[in-house]
Amino acid sequence: MSNLLNSNIQFKQLFLYQLYFFIMISFFLVIANYNNKLTEDIYLYVCFILIATMGISHGALDNQKGRYILKTKFPKYWSLFFYGSYISCLLFVLLFWINFPLITLCIFFIISSFHFGHEDLEIFLSKKNKFDYYFYFLRGFIIITSSLYFNYEETLAFINILLLNQTTLTLSKYFFTYGYYINLFFLMLLIFVYFFYNYIEKKEVLIITSEIVFIIILFKYLPLIIAFTVYFCFMHSTKHILSLSMELDHKNLLHGIKKFMLKSIPLTLITFVSALIMLIYLQNNFSINDSMLKIIFIGLASLTLPHIMLEYIYGKYKQKFK
Repeated sequence: MSNLLNSNIQFKQLFLYQLYFFIMISFFLVIANYNNKLTEDIYLYVCFILIATMGISHGALDNQKGRYILKTKFPKYWSLFFYGSYISCLLFVLLFWINFPLITLCIFFIISSFHFGHEDLEIFLSKKNKFDYYFYFLRGFIIITSSLYFNYEETLAFINILLLNQTTLTLSKYFFTYGYYINLFFLMLLIFVYFFYNYIEKKEVLIITSEIVFIIILFKYLPLIIAFTVYFCFMHSTKHILSLSMELDHKNLLHGIKKFMLKSIPLTLITFVSALIMLIYLQNNFSINDSMLKIIFIGLASLTLPHIMLEYIYGKYKQKFK
């Protein structure tokens, strides 16, 4: 992703526009929530649809990446190997979550933190550094710590829903308060260090810091599910979608976006329909709200592991054959 951006300043400018768009949406929703215009019965459905379509679609080209990796070794059966391993990994996460929900949730938080940070920061870090992985983790972990600090009771209620009534998590709010401020301190320290040693420029510091500030604002002033949806769909996913569109056509972004939309429709549609089927099934035992939360977060956890593994292998494979 970084190489594409460094090859043309237009691409860096594009992500600045994406940040403006994210800020506009954040302001609009914060004002709407302040004026009591957001109704839970409505916004939960909207969040579910956005995450199950726009949010999930940023991984909808995983099959294309699998094809790129496996086609040369298994020209006839690459799809069998790819879908078999991808679905097996997904089912493994689901089964592990059902049997060990607390352990799986903790692993999900750790993996997601690294993944969010990596996808959100990679476009700015053209110079590789041994502290990059710490930077990625701390940047992504601010999503978790902010939600627990600013929405303690709501987040704890969500977590207990995700623990499938097998365990009840009861931790002091002070624990998450310290976690949030420690996370924020070391994150800002790393930003300063990277700027001091010229790993990032002043403009990039402003963008990264602005993103962090508005993520914090989201979780402070909005209900948890809305804050997460806005971040996941309009920052994390849009960045990845734009970078994929550039890969598809780095000379004409609009054409690349059109290509992405066409290629992403099949897997996005399958995922959305699967989510609806699961929603109907879960309603037999849980409320509609609890069912949607389970699908959103447990579903994301199940998709995250194979997606991250594929991204890692794909990145290494591309470097090998440059």
